[in-house]
Amino acid sequence: MCVMAERYDDVRALSEPELRVLLDRGRPEERVWALWALALLSTPEGVSALVRRSEPDAGVRRNLAVVLAGHGELDLLVALAERDPAPEVRAAATQLVARLALDGKLPPALVEARAEHDEPQVRIAILGTVFAGAPAWQRELARRMLDDADRDVRYEAFEALMRAGDTSTATALAWLEEAPEAEARIALLRWTARVPGGGSASERLRACATQLADASRRLRRLLVESVRVAHWRDVAPAIGNETSLVRAFARRGPDAVAEIPIATLLEVALREHDDGWLMLVRDRLATLSVPDPALAPLVAAYRDRCEQRLQQLEPSASGDNALEDYRDGFALAVEIASQLTLH
Repeated sequence: MCVMAERYDDVRALSEPELRVLLDRGRPEERVWALWALALLSTPEGVSALVRRSEPDAGVRRNLAVVLAGHGELDLLVALAERDPAPEVRAAATQLVARLALDGKLPPALVEARAEHDEPQVRIAILGTVFAGAPAWQRELARRMLDDADRDVRYEAFEALMRAGDTSTATALAWLEEAPEAEARIALLRWTARVPGGGSASERLRACATQLADASRRLRRLLVESVRVAHWRDVAPAIGNETSLVRAFARRGPDAVAEIPIATLLEVALREHDDGWLMLVRDRLATLSVPDPALAPLVAAYRDRCEQRLQQLEPSASGDNALEDYRDGFALAVEIASQLTLH
């Protein structure tokens, strides 16, 4: 028997056997109409508010997926995931199929088929079901999607593996290490905005920085440079005592420099052969009113370094004002450091 339907009202008049034939053999739009009509037959009380609609649009069909899953019409749900013409509807239905597969109510092969053959929107929906404790088949699916042709899918796969935890985290971070710089920056921006566990933006950034504490210097630099708002207390786990990363944070502007602990600035200034750092420390030391015993060894070493630079800058016989100002700057640094050195 072959039924030809031109509109949804034609389908609503069919019997259940006719609807199932149409579901199996009809055109895409006929199959959607048949799904909707079958749902109405099986769960009239659950969709009474929707019966008044004539032809179901994509938003209604997404609701249909939930209705079908909730009432155990799994064959219809799978058909919706496979056959609906709208990718957003297939994505919603496939996400439900994936959750049912996690519960053992549907075979994982259904999810794997959609991941392999459907559009990026559907693959992203599948990745949204990956959480801590994900089974091996789901984690393997996410690993494969790290090589997806679509950038958004690759990022969602990264985030899914980070949520999965365990060895999956190492796989995800390895991908991030190898990603082109532009893609890594975007991934870091999105990851710090959506890291699992919620919390404030500051807490999310600190959690990411902590996870990257053992990552490469390149990746940690990208974190420091890329996030929109970064306070020292939040990115410090990723910076550690790396001079280049302290520099990267300082380049965020004067407000960022003011957040760097004086001890860290002193350590960097003593490691670096850069007068700029020595002058930067001088200005920060000038804000201290009393000596700090914890800083005493560093301040003493800093004073000695400034004295050496002062000796190297011989007075100019030609009366070079710029050089004299430079020497005065180091003389002031020695004076400030001497006042803060415990005797």
